[in-house]
Amino acid sequence: MKGYSAILAALSLMGCATQHNTVPDASGPTSEGKVYFIGQDLSALRGYFASDCCAMPDGTTAYLSLYQLRTAPDYGGLGYDLNGEVVTPEASWGAGPVGALQSAKEFGVSDLAIGLYIAENGMPGGLQKIANGDFDAEILHLSAYMKSVPGRVFLRIGYEFDGTWNAGQDNTENFIAAHRRIVDVLRADGVTNGVYVWQASASIMDDLIEQKHEDITTWYPGNDYVDWLAFSWFSLPYAAPTIPGSYQPKRPIDLVNEVTDFARERGKPVLIAESAPQGYNIAAGFRANINLLQDGPSGEDQVALTSAQIWDEWYAPLFAWMSDNDDVVRGLAYINVDWDSQPMWGPPYANGFWGDSRLQENAEIADRFNAALAEWRQSP
Repeated sequence: MKGYSAILAALSLMGCATQHNTVPDASGPTSEGKVYFIGQDLSALRGYFASDCCAMPDGTTAYLSLYQLRTAPDYGGLGYDLNGEVVTPEASWGAGPVGALQSAKEFGVSDLAIGLYIAENGMPGGLQKIANGDFDAEILHLSAYMKSVPGRVFLRIGYEFDGTWNAGQDNTENFIAAHRRIVDVLRADGVTNGVYVWQASASIMDDLIEQKHEDITTWYPGNDYVDWLAFSWFSLPYAAPTIPGSYQPKRPIDLVNEVTDFARERGKPVLIAESAPQGYNIAAGFRANINLLQDGPSGEDQVALTSAQIWDEWYAPLFAWMSDNDDVVRGLAYINVDWDSQPMWGPPYANGFWGDSRLQENAEIADRFNAALAEWRQSP
């Protein structure tokens, strides 16, 4: 379509490889090797890489809004406009600067994980419109970008599909139709480096808000449309809410295992697509309440902890679970962010208390993380 050749030329001049025919075909399921991503906004990425604190990742993460990919001023977070010009200043939605272009080219890594937003918050009927072809131009624009990425693009379509905070995605029929349309258009346009990811939230917050547990398999688009299964890991896996209520949700570990067991049934690898120690400030060394549904007023009741205690409470269970499920868990994405400094996540904590998960701010945790990550990556 008009403008796409100019965009690809501009991307090439900025350092992104446009010769995608040398990229291994990733359109089908793959479980060879393991992949480690770091995210999630450009400020977080720049801090991680500049610190030289930690392992070199295989890729970075970025977030895009499909509906806005061809619309000023932020162009959905792509980082460039329809003429291939870099967007300045960098776009921000209140959670740090974003730009998929910069995420892919700035840090010397090959792979990219993209959270593709298709929820209907602000776009009523959006999923049906995608399925009907109304956003094919946006999908083709995304296609041009994906072809410019030197490695694989792990496209998390409608990430956290089961989260009640993602309006419209509770209509599973519409979600499946939209997911399939996006994959079909990308494949038909010749994208060969796309890895299509189906990401559940695996969140007790969804169950607490809705006071019920849903069957995630009703959102599944089918094996032909999914290469990897995924979920988010934020909560302590074996902890139950301490706020009494009439509804007792499953534990986070139970929700995670649901996704993992389903992946085994389907013969698919698993990506932990988003992970961070929610409720912990590893820089200042404390834990605090997350929100009123789980444990109390957000950010209150701080408990001072040593680095070893933080590691034992949150990080050690994550890596232990990864080891126990090494047959299917092939990817980890860690969010290395000072959440408290960002309007979306910081005071007055409308979205709960998240804290500070930057590894470079805690040398002991960083060293342990590097060692645990290396052990996991080196295992078969």
